[in-house]
Amino acid sequence: LSVALSSTVLSRCPSCARNFANLYCHNTCSPDQSLFTNVSRIVNRTSALGGRQLAVVEYQAYYGRDFAD
Repeated sequence: LSVALSSTVLSRCPSCARNFANLYCHNTCSPDQSLFTNVSRIVNRTSALGGRQLAVVEYQAYYGRDFAD
């Protein structure tokens, strides 16, 4: 859903939309997240079923020059 919304906003620049989707997928799905992501803020929250959970609300991402290019 988030990628679909961004492609609508970025529709005037297909390369931008594709790069954003790639970055989004890399951030959320990469099995190597621990190598480039540092969680910097978490909060306690209540799930829909009433259980307590930790949620990440802020993180820092570090990318190499090759990935950025």
